Amino acid sequence: MPDIALLAPLASALSDRDRLVAFARVVLAGEEGVEAAALGRHGARLEQVGLVEAREGRVHARTEAFAEAMRGPARTEASEVAQLFKDGRLTEMPTRPARRLAVLAHLTDRAFERGVSYSEPEVNIALKQYWDDCAALRRYLVENGFLTRSADGTSYRVSAAGA
Repeated sequence: MPDIALLAPLASALSDRDRLVAFARVVLAGEEGVEAAALGRHGARLEQVGLVEAREGRVHARTEAFAEAMRGPARTEASEVAQLFKDGRLTEMPTRPARRLAVLAHLTDRAFERGVSYSEPEVNIALKQYWDDCAALRRYLVENGFLTRSADGTSYRVSAAGA
């Protein structure tokens, strides 16, 4: 079953008409790709969510991004995630969206309990044991729907989609 947390960034990136047109240009260009400058500001957003990738100065479509999202993080091999950890610490943050989401799901399961509210310092302490840049990791977890921040910004909880 697809995970909405994987599909949402793709849909969000394509919800802007001009960005959708830019992505269509890349898809229609096929193997030739499109010069990055031709995409303007939209290229960075499309690359961020994994819909395109830059190779040899040109931007190429990653049409498999939707298939990866439909498979969901549960289909990413546990061994792939395990390879990114050494002595219990994350050695690198993956750039491929499906793999990054699998790592974030893994960290959410390890660092937090469902139904418990955590202050920002508590979240930072929990994340610091896995990655030195706990602020970036916290932001990734929130942006990708694994943690939700309270309306007043004082606490965090594992979201319904997060664990």
